[in-house]
Amino acid sequence: MNARKTLILASALSLVVAVLEAAQPAEDTSAGTWKLNIAKSTFASNAPPKSETRTYTVTPDGTHVVIEDEYADGKKTKVEALITYDGRPQPSTGSGIFDSIATQRIDRNTTTADLLRNGKVIGTVRREVSPDGKTMKMFYVINRPDGTSVSTLSVFERQ
Repeated sequence: MNARKTLILASALSLVVAVLEAAQPAEDTSAGTWKLNIAKSTFASNAPPKSETRTYTVTPDGTHVVIEDEYADGKKTKVEALITYDGRPQPSTGSGIFDSIATQRIDRNTTTADLLRNGKVIGTVRREVSPDGKTMKMFYVINRPDGTSVSTLSVFERQ
């Protein structure tokens, strides 16, 4: 193969690699399964769940999250959403509090999100994954219809 063909082939391969890398979703340090550590968490006046498991799965469209809670009375809930990190609201299902979530990435391990109901922000969440990737903290502030707000800190451990 002559030098010109080699140069063209190398350039084409470099372009293909660059396109493939750009098509890959950004690393999501929350990817995987997380269990709530109730002892390390602080809850507002509402009763905490007996257990909570969060599963984050990276997809070509974003990160799909499934949140499964079980309460002391036996009630179970399952919330699902797609997190796109572009700040645009994405629909969620299963929550009695919010119906969409708009998430932005602050840095590799930190995100913020607005929780929305009928297009109106009713709360915020800040998610921080520890540098070692073993712990995840979720700081929630939920605005109640009466104008008061409640704050919660949920601490999760990677499984």
